[in-house]
Amino acid sequence: MEDAHNRLRPNTVWMDVTTSWRSRGGAMNGTLRVEQSYAAALADIMPKTLRLCRYHTTRRRFIPVATLPRPTRSGEVARGRDEPVGADSGRAPHIGRKIERAVRIWRRSAAENAFRWIDDLRGGQIPFVGGRAGDILLLTGENWSRYDFSVLRAVRQRCRMRIAAICQDLIPVKYPQFFEADGFAERFARYVDFLVNDVDLVIAISDQTKKDILHYASGRLSGTVHTIRLGHDVGARASADESMTVGDIKAGQFVLSVSTIQSRKNFDLLYHLWRRMCDENVANLPKLVIVGRRGFGSKDLLWQIAHDPAVRDCIIVNHAVSDTDLAWLYRHCMFTLYPSFYEGFGLPVSESLAYGKFCIASNAPALEEAGQGLAKHIDPLDFVAWRDTILELVHAPGKVVEAERRIKERYRPVTWHQSAQRLAELLRPLCEARS
Repeated sequence: MEDAHNRLRPNTVWMDVTTSWRSRGGAMNGTLRVEQSYAAALADIMPKTLRLCRYHTTRRRFIPVATLPRPTRSGEVARGRDEPVGADSGRAPHIGRKIERAVRIWRRSAAENAFRWIDDLRGGQIPFVGGRAGDILLLTGENWSRYDFSVLRAVRQRCRMRIAAICQDLIPVKYPQFFEADGFAERFARYVDFLVNDVDLVIAISDQTKKDILHYASGRLSGTVHTIRLGHDVGARASADESMTVGDIKAGQFVLSVSTIQSRKNFDLLYHLWRRMCDENVANLPKLVIVGRRGFGSKDLLWQIAHDPAVRDCIIVNHAVSDTDLAWLYRHCMFTLYPSFYEGFGLPVSESLAYGKFCIASNAPALEEAGQGLAKHIDPLDFVAWRDTILELVHAPGKVVEAERRIKERYRPVTWHQSAQRLAELLRPLCEARS
């Protein structure tokens, strides 16, 4: 009877929103924005087949989610709500972030061991509450984080569900030196093995990421891999008040670099460039405004910037700005900079172009994809070329105006709705196939 019912009903796409759930009360970041944007767009595109779920770490299973945690006006993420089946019993009261986190880790470890022992006695558990054969589990967030990949394999093998996963990049495997220790690169490698061996549809966010996946797989890919372009429409952020200011930054007198501040992003280059140009007393040198959270490898650099008298008045670092402030900075900067060594996509390049601003970026393959021939790409280690290009634009503003004219004429940003439509098209064959 159950098999007959499954043949009649449409397959459900279960979108995993675990990243949003874990981030409630925290600040918005790139991966979280991807998950939130796709959840909103897919709800409009496929309302009859889309449902939400999350991974319950202690119970080691996926459970339905009734509501999606949403960003608040402050940029934090408000708590969502589970469906009644498998719901949490509530959060522990706040007793200090560090203490609370330590307690959660200890409790989670103890609970995981307890649930694993009970499941072993029962001969295994149901890895997906509410999922049925032929359904699709869509992973769009931090797929490498905290999941038990054996549970995901059980979803596919025991529940006969299909798995689709968005892969942003393979950077921790290709360049582990840019990431913290404690086994992160090794765990990420296990995640990539999961993508290669246990996923029906791998969705890469750039052609370069697709190439990296195929190269890593070396012919072992069990499913298919396709490319999708992330949305980068600026939406409401473009409505920043033209008359406002951000701190003491004056419109048209600064250049902008937006990204998490970590060693891979190559902010050291920008610091040394501005230090050199300050030493040379370059006329009309714009301020360098860096917007981004602290990341791995940034401590020494940020200390140098804060204590270097040569750049005290010409480099501004802001670790948290509102969407409105960020929109103002984009709209009123002279141009943008992004010297990253390697990326899976290069959203800051696309976002700069979406605001109509010229970008000088590294020549990493994914950044050249994002630039669409409308950005300037330079070797991230070529100090002289970066210096000469920046000075050329500072002293010949007409070249910036001409570059912005080309961007206005030729650049067409991908909206999140368009990106989600492409995602829905890729999911359709899985939805129509029977288990």
